[in-house]
Amino acid sequence: MASGKALLINYIKKTHQKEIDQLKSQNKQCKVSIDYEALNQYLLDQTGKDFWKHQIYTYIDQMDEYFNTGNVTLKLMNVPEKDNLHDLDATNNNKWISTKAMIKNITDVRVDLKTACFICRECGKLHYVEVTDPTQQSIRPTLCDAMDCAGTSKSMRFNKDSSTYRNYRLLKLEEPLELRSGGSTREFKAIVLDYLASPFTNLKVGDVVNVCGFFKIEPIKSRNKRDGYEFLIHIHNITQVDDVFEDSRISEEDVAEIIELSGKEDIFELLCRSIAPEVYGYENVKKGLILQLFEGNRPSNDTFKTSHMDRWTIHALLIGDPGIGKSQLIQSVKQRAPKNITISGTNSSKAGLTVTTVRDELTGTWTMEAGVAVLADTGILSIDEYDKLPASAQKSLNEPMEQSCVSSAKAGLHQIMSARTSILAGANPKYSKFDPYKLYREQLDIPESNLSRFDLIFVLKDDVDKEKDSKLADALLNKDFIADESEILDVDLFKKYITWIKANCFPVLSNDAKILLREFYVDTRQTALQSSDGKPITPRDLKALERLTIARAKCEYRSEATVSDAIEAIDIYKEALSGLGLTLATAGELHGVYSNDELNVLSDIEDMIIAKQEMEGQILSDETLKQLKMECGLLCHERGIKREGIFDIAYSNIKKTL
Repeated sequence: MASGKALLINYIKKTHQKEIDQLKSQNKQCKVSIDYEALNQYLLDQTGKDFWKHQIYTYIDQMDEYFNTGNVTLKLMNVPEKDNLHDLDATNNNKWISTKAMIKNITDVRVDLKTACFICRECGKLHYVEVTDPTQQSIRPTLCDAMDCAGTSKSMRFNKDSSTYRNYRLLKLEEPLELRSGGSTREFKAIVLDYLASPFTNLKVGDVVNVCGFFKIEPIKSRNKRDGYEFLIHIHNITQVDDVFEDSRISEEDVAEIIELSGKEDIFELLCRSIAPEVYGYENVKKGLILQLFEGNRPSNDTFKTSHMDRWTIHALLIGDPGIGKSQLIQSVKQRAPKNITISGTNSSKAGLTVTTVRDELTGTWTMEAGVAVLADTGILSIDEYDKLPASAQKSLNEPMEQSCVSSAKAGLHQIMSARTSILAGANPKYSKFDPYKLYREQLDIPESNLSRFDLIFVLKDDVDKEKDSKLADALLNKDFIADESEILDVDLFKKYITWIKANCFPVLSNDAKILLREFYVDTRQTALQSSDGKPITPRDLKALERLTIARAKCEYRSEATVSDAIEAIDIYKEALSGLGLTLATAGELHGVYSNDELNVLSDIEDMIIAKQEMEGQILSDETLKQLKMECGLLCHERGIKREGIFDIAYSNIKKTL
C-alpha cells in the first residue's frame, strides 16, 4: 500500500500539476489551493483511510520542494475545524491544529532569511542553510566540508547577495466573540510566511479566519535573549471566513426548526416577548431591539473594499432614569446576539473603542491593535453608561457608526479597519430623571454629531401607574410570573434563529413599500417646511427607515419587505421620536437642522454682535458678552426659541469670518 506521502504526490500530480506549471511561468508569488474534501475522498477511495489517519499534514509543507514550485506555494483549504483555540495548551505541542480565530493584531509585511548563504574564507565554497523558522538564531555552519579544508576551517562569511529571503508577518489570534464561553479569551501568537505574509492576502485586524498549522512551544525572545517559553502557531494556511454568521453548531434539525418557527403568525411577538421578559412593558423598545439584532441587508460582496459603502447596521440608544431596566435590556440583547461585546462607559477610552497603537513585543516596532468597535465587526457593541464616555470617545464612534470602518494614522502607521458594528447604548439623563418638559439636548451629555447617527432613540420613562406597578412587582418578586416557557424562545434557539436568518435571508423592498417610504419622506418634509418652527427629516432618516423595514421582513424569513413592514417601521420610528418630545415635523432637530424661526433669530443675534464689534472692536469684553447673552436670551424667549447655546453658535460663526 502506498504511503501517505506517495498518495499526496500522486493526487497533486493528477489534479494540480498543470496549474502549478502555469503559475510558475508567471514568476510571481501565488498559491495553489488543495481542497481538503476532494483530497480526503481520494484517500478514502484509494486506501479506505482518511486524511488524519494518513497524517497528510506532515507531508504537505514538503510538496513545494518536491515539485520545485518556486514562488508558488501549495496550501490545504477547507480543513474542518477540530480544535477550540481556548483549549490549546502544552499537551498540543508539535500537533497539527485546525481552528477558527479572530485577528487581534498583525504586523506589517517583514522580510527574513529563507536560505542563508555562507562562504568559507579558506577555500571559497558556498554553504546554503535552509532557515525554517524566522525566529531561529544560530544558523552559521561550524565547519567547512570541502576537501581542501578537510573539515578544519571554521571561518565562514555571510553572503547576503547569494542568500534568498521571504516575507513574514506576526499575528495575535484570539477566540472569536461568538465562540467565547464566560466572556474570557486567550491570546496566541502566530506566524505566516511567504505568500501568506504578502500584501495579496489582505488580512485585517478584526477578521474572523480559519487557521490550520502546527502548534509549537518556542523560546521567548526578549531583546535577543531567551526568557522562558511561549506558544507559537506556525500557520500553514489562513483564510477569511466569508460568512461571519456561519455556525457549525446549527444542525439540519435546527434549520428545520428555524424554518418552522419563521412560519408562525406571531413569530415577531414571540421574539419581542423573549427579550428581557423580566422587564415589564417597553414593547416598542423591545421591537426596536429585535430589528437591531436582524439589521438590514448585508451586501453579498465585501463592500468594505469598495469606494461606496451603504451601511446596513442599526444603532439604538436607550435613555432613561436609573434603575428602570436599561441595563437588563442591554444584557438580554448581549445573551441573544450571535456576536457581542459589552462594555461600560465609565472605564472606556477613545483608543479602546476604535484603535490603539502598541509596541510589538516581538519586534519592538509600533503596530495597531483593534478596539472593541473593530473586534465586534458584524456584531453588536453594547455600551452601558454611554453618557459617561468622554465626548472625544463618543465622537470617535461617528466614523464606524456611519462609514462602517475605523481609519487611523498614528506613529507613522495608516490603517483602515472594518467596523460593521451595530451600537446599542444606554444613557442616563444629566440630572438622573428625564424631564419631558425640558429639551432633550439639555439633558444629555452626548454630542449632537454623535446623537444624529442613532437610527432609534428611545426614552424609558418611570411613570407611576398602579396597574403597571403591580405587574412589575409580581414580575420582580415571582420569576414564574414573568412568562410561561411556551411564551418565550429558549436563548440558544433565539441565537441560532438570528444567526441563520442573517446568513440566509436578504429581503428586497417591494415597489409598494418603496412608494410608501418615498411618499412618507416627501410629505413629512413638506409638512415641516410649511411651519416656521419645522425641522425636516433628512436622507439619513429615510435610510434608517429602509433598514428597519428590511429587518422587519427578516424576522419572518421573507424574501420581500412589504407595505405592512414599512408601516410598522414608521410607527416604531414615530414612537421613538415622541419620547424625545419631537414630531415628524421637527425630527430634523436630531441632525442639527434649524427651523426658519431659529435661523432668523440666529441672524439677528449675529447682527447684534457685529454692531457691538463696530463700536468696541473685534475682541469684545466679558461684560459686553454677558450683556449680549442676556439680550439673546430675551430675544429667544420672546420668539419662543429654545435651542440651547444659540448665542455661542452665532458668536462662533462671526469669529470664523474674521
